[in-house]
Amino acid sequence: MAASLPGLAALLALLFTWMQVAQTSKELAIIERGQITSRFNAAIGNLGSASLDVRLGGIYALERIMHDSARDQPTVISVLSAYAREHAPATKKPPPVLDEEPPARADIQAVMTVLGNRRPDRDQRPPIDLSHTALRGIQLSGDPDPIHLQGVDLTEADLGDASLDNLDLKEAYLNGANLSGASLTGSRLDGAFLYGADLRDADLTDSNFDAADLSAANFTGTVFCTELTVDNKVVEQHCASLTYATLTDANLTEAGLVGVNLTGATFCPDPASPYNTGEKCANLARAFLSGVNLKGVYLSGADLQGAELAGANLSGANLSGANLSGANLTGADLTGAKIAGTKFEKAKLEGVRGMSQPS
Repeated sequence: MAASLPGLAALLALLFTWMQVAQTSKELAIIERGQITSRFNAAIGNLGSASLDVRLGGIYALERIMHDSARDQPTVISVLSAYAREHAPATKKPPPVLDEEPPARADIQAVMTVLGNRRPDRDQRPPIDLSHTALRGIQLSGDPDPIHLQGVDLTEADLGDASLDNLDLKEAYLNGANLSGASLTGSRLDGAFLYGADLRDADLTDSNFDAADLSAANFTGTVFCTELTVDNKVVEQHCASLTYATLTDANLTEAGLVGVNLTGATFCPDPASPYNTGEKCANLARAFLSGVNLKGVYLSGADLQGAELAGANLSGANLSGANLSGANLTGADLTGAKIAGTKFEKAKLEGVRGMSQPS
């Protein structure tokens, strides 16, 4: 019995030490929480300063807190998002025409940089809310790793002339957003919502819009592909992917879609669908679709006047009632295509396969 006393004493000493360590850790955690709270309050106070330098200090102080404390990241994200919405609200007024686009506001650029540099694995719902925010000219490019902004709410945000290359914007909300002149090269927008978005003159090279909703979007002057040429020969081509994207009511007039993956894309609403909301077909007048795979696509009633469709695969497509007047269909494959009521006035039909006589 006496021999076991030293062992018992050692066990009690170990237990006492563990209790002391646990208590010390708890006290340190309380002190740390108090320090973070003090830092947070100071940073929030700086955001309200009239001085840009002080506000920038507050923004980057919040970034430090976000990195130091995972539990505070959602709060920091909410504060910075609210700051951007409050200090840079988007307006419907078009920007003045200038020879050179001015840079984004320094504080708003800082907010976007901090949000882009966060650790997305610490995020919580709801998503980042930057709806109705003026983010014109923002520079936010992921190089080499993508910047993660999945599910971000940019509804009716102004992103005109912004640099948004190599961003992960999967399932983002961009309905009604202004992306005119923006660069989205290499970005992922799979499943994103861009209903009525303005994509005029935007660069979509190498971007992915797979299963995205692009209904009523404006693609006037949009760049879908870039080519590398050597001795006037194309040796490399990089294009956007629009597989299974919804493009009903979209303006694709004169759009250069040669090389774009349009597998399963929806250009016209199906009148038999219970989800038909009365939208019209995409406007594809004078669009460049030479060699594009449009197999089985539904284009009933579509406007394809003057479109370049040489060598296009339209086998099994529904072209009934479509307007192909003046279109170039040289060498196109219309095997099994529905062409009842289709207009072919002045269309080029040399070498068309699967169509003996237009009806």
